[in-house]
Amino acid sequence: MEKKLIVACGSGVATSTTIAEKIKAKFEDDGIDYPVEAVDYKSIMNELPSASIYVYIAQPDIEVLDRAAELSIPVFAGIPFLTGMGMDAIYAEIVEETGK
Repeated sequence: MEKKLIVACGSGVATSTTIAEKIKAKFEDDGIDYPVEAVDYKSIMNELPSASIYVYIAQPDIEVLDRAAELSIPVFAGIPFLTGMGMDAIYAEIVEETGK
């Protein structure tokens, strides 16, 4: 399975795309080659099995969190990538999960 980071929001278009692009840019700046994809929350249960890292915008349902735990997928809050508050700490944790 190819590893990838997914960012999910309600539509998979606006907020998730913005955050996905910020993470991609930071990965590029740090020389990290790791796929990042924006997805819509409605398809999250189908997307999780092909993901290795999950970044959420709105707090996920317990079923989604349980499924991520079953699949051993680390879950991170994405809002800090919008606000800048706490972004560096979460980004460092994400980088650690990429194995880079």
